[in-house]
Amino acid sequence: MNDRIRLAGNVCFWIAIVTELIVVIIDKSAYINPYEGMIFRLTFLLFGLKVISTKYSRSEWICIIAVGLIVSISYFVNTRDEAVRAAVFVIACKDIDLKKILKVVLAITLIGTLILFGLAVTGIYGNLTMTANFGRGPFPGVVETRYCFGMGHPNAFQCMLFMMSTVVLYLWADKMKWYHFAAVIAVNYIVFIFTDSNTAMLVLLAVVFGIMILKYIRQLRDNDLVYISGALLVIAIVVISAIGSHTGRDTPFMYDLDQILNGRFQYSHQIENARIENWRLFALPENGEFFDQGFIRLFYWYGIIPGLLYVVGNLYLIYQSRQKKDYCLLVIVVGYAVFSLMEAHLISIYLLRNYLLIWLGYYCFQPLTTKGDVK
Repeated sequence: MNDRIRLAGNVCFWIAIVTELIVVIIDKSAYINPYEGMIFRLTFLLFGLKVISTKYSRSEWICIIAVGLIVSISYFVNTRDEAVRAAVFVIACKDIDLKKILKVVLAITLIGTLILFGLAVTGIYGNLTMTANFGRGPFPGVVETRYCFGMGHPNAFQCMLFMMSTVVLYLWADKMKWYHFAAVIAVNYIVFIFTDSNTAMLVLLAVVFGIMILKYIRQLRDNDLVYISGALLVIAIVVISAIGSHTGRDTPFMYDLDQILNGRFQYSHQIENARIENWRLFALPENGEFFDQGFIRLFYWYGIIPGLLYVVGNLYLIYQSRQKKDYCLLVIVVGYAVFSLMEAHLISIYLLRNYLLIWLGYYCFQPLTTKGDVK
């Protein structure tokens, strides 16, 4: 009976995973999904059934209850349900096959992206190009035409490729030769020629070279200073984001940085509740505006306590990457944090835009002290 219950829970989990991935692809298309809310309630129920069918230790239940209280308060205060959904998803990830789930995520995302690409190129559905003010150049930007290949924004297409590339690197970096890494860069660069999406391309380059360095120089990936530096960089990015929310571009340093970031701090600073002095422990219900600076959006949408919980999750993944010698995860976590300086792709209502939730769901149930390469 216990085996049947676990099997039923696993079936529910995989149905929910596939459904969430399809919803992400639909969101990237020109189609407006009128059933999104109903689908999210369904996947929440399916992940919940997986939780019910899974056995947890006493210490795990203590952590689950603590996190559950935080996200429940967040929901009742600001009425945003994605924090609760994300928590249930992470909890449901106990006993998952990490490689299998990442391969499924990669396959479905790739198929969906290629379908949107094909529909746009053939003129069947979706726009091939987009002409708009993308906020680049002298503030507030100039009008440009860039390729979006069926997605709502050129950055969205390049971003999806970036996210898929990080999964490829995580799954196969140990077996890859230098020319495989070069191929990953080449594919991203070819797409970049059309999308002109600088952030995803530059961060992808940093991630590839970071993984290559740690792959070929074992002394570095065994050095605690590398992992401490990664954690400090994530913290620094969060702190700089908080400062940027307060000052915008009013200081010389923030002005120069915001010029590089194409006005990300300036745009968010114009929203009063997005400034750090107006952040609350749990965000207000009216905090629903969209902007591209990821960490500011995190604290603006959800509040200080849920935001810090997410940041601590990032640091915990870096800690586990050191314990398990999972150097690819270290580079990806830091890369995603750098990416969030410019883009808020990871901070959204769509769970499987943020692959960190998958790694967090796997690693939060792993031993804290056992060392061993999970690759």
